[in-house]
Amino acid sequence: MINHFPEPAWGEPQDAIEACSALGATGPSPAVLTGVFLRLLQYHFSDSRNIENPLLKEYIWTSSTSGCVSGTEGSTTIPGSRLLIRPSYSPRGPEVQQLPSLFVKREPVGTGKISFMDRSLPGLNQNRVFDGTQHQVNISGAHSIICRGGSGVEADLLGEEVFFRMLHYQQIIKQDFRLGFLLTEALSDVKSRDEFQRTFYSIVRVSWAYVYRWKVIPETPIVKRVAFGYQER
Repeated sequence: MINHFPEPAWGEPQDAIEACSALGATGPSPAVLTGVFLRLLQYHFSDSRNIENPLLKEYIWTSSTSGCVSGTEGSTTIPGSRLLIRPSYSPRGPEVQQLPSLFVKREPVGTGKISFMDRSLPGLNQNRVFDGTQHQVNISGAHSIICRGGSGVEADLLGEEVFFRMLHYQQIIKQDFRLGFLLTEALSDVKSRDEFQRTFYSIVRVSWAYVYRWKVIPETPIVKRVAFGYQER
């Protein structure tokens, strides 16, 4: 005896393909990486469970529409847990003097050849039409994460926390953000910002590189005209 099962009723089809993000479509850029490092630091210090050093458990970052940073975990305010995380070029204001704080600074960016050829040969597309030449370079740079504190110990512990955070997850960050190279290079010694030694800081340096490609497609044919002139003696 053969069992017969009724055909299921099919509803409206669902779009299972998500739209491609801007990062997936265009790839990384120095400005995008500044935002990436900022968000990673803000996420890390937004929850005390992410923080490894027990002495920093109360250094909680939260966003605020007024531009102020307050320390909260749930509905309970934690005293002394104010932490500022911003790019280094943020507008200067009273909150910039807040301690402790983390600033992300982009260092100079450079280019280098990938091989002896910086472009591929001209090609034809599927319609047998010239579609330009493909160019590529290696873009490399670095970001410095400046960890400021009101004491040398505070600056040192913040720098250590950031250093090991970036070191532990550098391979995942490299893969997720389509980088060819990412390395947490160094944690500097603790330095004093002014002669009165009221502000201390340490610097975590993260270097990166990726391949940047673009195509040059002429809109109209290029016509070269060569003229020869003769001079009588």
